[in-house]
Amino acid sequence: AEGPSASAVNDALAQALSGAFEETASLSQSDLDALRLNVESCWNVGILSTEALNVVITIGFEMTPDARPIESSIYQVTASGGSAGAQQAAFDAGRQAIVSCGINGYGLPQDLYDQWRNVEITFNPARMSNR
Repeated sequence: AEGPSASAVNDALAQALSGAFEETASLSQSDLDALRLNVESCWNVGILSTEALNVVITIGFEMTPDARPIESSIYQVTASGGSAGAQQAAFDAGRQAIVSCGINGYGLPQDLYDQWRNVEITFNPARMSNR
């Protein structure tokens, strides 16, 4: 007697795997928005030069399980606009926002630590000008 066909086994496996992934919890949009708003509230664009206000910079960092940023892990992912000096100023302002707002932790769900352990945030001063 023959067993199930290879395509039937593959279909069953695909169905089982898709069900497993649907069950996996993920960080909610409200958690992501809260983190972004928290960091942006500490981001002081008033100290940036006119040139640095044209820099869009993405900064990456790692967090501890209690949702505090690890200062030594903060790095520049990408930057566009402005000179190297303006990009450095934008990085410094973003870094300061991450550190100062995260001093007491960001209040993210610990059971989802693997999803928010490594974070990248894009700082865009043009979006802040309307505040």
